[in-house]
Amino acid sequence: MRRYALSLAWLISLIGTLGSLYFSLILHLEPCHLCWYQRICLFPLIFILGFAAWKHNKPAALYTLPQVLIGLIFAGYHMLIQISPSLDIAQFCGQGPSCTEQHTLGFGWVSIPALSLCAFGTILILILWSQAKMPSEEL
Repeated sequence: MRRYALSLAWLISLIGTLGSLYFSLILHLEPCHLCWYQRICLFPLIFILGFAAWKHNKPAALYTLPQVLIGLIFAGYHMLIQISPSLDIAQFCGQGPSCTEQHTLGFGWVSIPALSLCAFGTILILILWSQAKMPSEEL
């Protein structure tokens, strides 16, 4: 299973990117500023993780860690200000849609930032898991 971790991380980044494009191009939901920052972190992962998975190049996946962590931070902050709009300290939302506006997608709590947070968190876990040595590799 561990040898497929990078492929799964790539698949999650692909689904996240296609989902993001679906929300904006098909459903016409204009992304807020924080959504754009999360997209900036997510979209290049398709190419980097795809290459790393295709070539079985585990060190190449490590180059995505800063990008994934920054996306995770933006998604976490985005969720926090949707839960409590008074936490919007930096006032990222100038013109355009408000970052505090919540579009629930299901179950009453699943929002776009929640999906982004889950995607970045899962990608981070899969990248770290792919880097861990198995007991048979230590010999």
